[in-house]
Amino acid sequence: MTLAVCVQCGESKVGAFTPCARCGLDPAAHGTDRELQAKSLLLTDRFHPGGALEALGRKLRAGELVSFDAEQLAQLVEELKTQKLPIVSKTPAGCSIIGWALMGLMVTLAVGLLWMWRSGGP
Repeated sequence: MTLAVCVQCGESKVGAFTPCARCGLDPAAHGTDRELQAKSLLLTDRFHPGGALEALGRKLRAGELVSFDAEQLAQLVEELKTQKLPIVSKTPAGCSIIGWALMGLMVTLAVGLLWMWRSGGP
């Protein structure tokens, strides 16, 4: 579980790309605004452990500006542009494909067993 702070209002939330319950900002809905998404990633406990994240949230809630490391921000923007998302997902694409294939197989077997059971067996 990743703790995060809303870029716009400083409200605490779970996940960098989840909508803010306070102001409604949804970084995931801004599909082309990679800088907003990168800032959302930077305002997580992954980059600011301990009380540092809470302090940034208080600062934003007070209406103060938060500065971002320009190099880190540029790197995240580039990774988001090219869909190299090591921060968002650590699972290789192949694992996802295998998982869905296994799910499809299980559903097919369940339907087959149900059909056999309802038709009176083999």
